[in-house]
Amino acid sequence: MKPAFINRHDYPELDAILWDRADDHIDPEVAFHIYEERWRFVAQDRLLDKERILIDELAKTYGHGHMLIA
Repeated sequence: MKPAFINRHDYPELDAILWDRADDHIDPEVAFHIYEERWRFVAQDRLLDKERILIDELAKTYGHGHMLIA
């Protein structure tokens, strides 16, 4: 089941990497791809537990359990 739209303001690192988007809510699949594409800008040491869980869930749902990050 596809999760509902994500409120970017609930996830500080997601909010930070969405610097070029004005929308407050983002489609989960889009969020997953943006995490993948901009992972180098994510301050991993500042990820909240709930954001780590979100990333894991997005990877399971849209990345078959994996994120393609360098």
